[in-house]
Amino acid sequence: MESHIGQLAINSLFPRFCLGCHTEGTLWCLTCSTTWWPAPVRFGCPFCGKGSMSFVCSDCRSESFLDGLSVFAHYGNPVVREAIHQWKYICDKTVNDVLFRWIIRAAPALQPPFSNFVFAPVPLHRFKTRSRGFDQAGVLADWCGQIYNQPVYDLLVRTRQTSSQAQKSHEVRKLGELDGLFAINPNVTNTSDCHPEAEGRRISSLPEKVVLCDDVFTSGATMDSAARCLKENGVKSVWGLVIAKGNM
Repeated sequence: MESHIGQLAINSLFPRFCLGCHTEGTLWCLTCSTTWWPAPVRFGCPFCGKGSMSFVCSDCRSESFLDGLSVFAHYGNPVVREAIHQWKYICDKTVNDVLFRWIIRAAPALQPPFSNFVFAPVPLHRFKTRSRGFDQAGVLADWCGQIYNQPVYDLLVRTRQTSSQAQKSHEVRKLGELDGLFAINPNVTNTSDCHPEAEGRRISSLPEKVVLCDDVFTSGATMDSAARCLKENGVKSVWGLVIAKGNM
């Protein structure tokens, strides 16, 4: 009862507006939930845009480690961008419901091109996770595991903090600049001290095929660094799945 009253007080002080049509009273109104859908993302190499497939092209393959990318929407879409902004930077977890419904509806188009894979998040640094209160890539990986009925494991750890790639201009982003940013999670090969609550997200050895999940793909430097770490440790195929992709 007290929490309900508290929520009513918060809503009166900070009224919600629909992400789509800006109608007051809800974050995602019934009209937008039934009529709105983002413009389709054109298939092409995730790094250079060439070709008509979501696989990495032959030109980019020589300097990258990611095999391809599934994308829900363009980061330039104002509705998608605002939803991600409120989710990450304002930490409005009520956006979860909206994003989850989008991913469920888009699941057939986002299906990775291979079977018998596992999902893994591109993790935040532990300090950023602590300050934000959650890791959005981990949440997305859990959603995908539930939707596609595939396991989810924390395969990687981030070794240092970096500035947000989504906030950097295209001119200063470079593929390969974040190499060495990730390491294999020590718990992948050491489950003896596994906490019971984390058991379901740990694995005794690396799988052959991994789908990396993150909220936004900009230059691809972050995800490619994660893919490099996995492949250098024996993973054969690494695909990416993101909510939004920025301009190249």
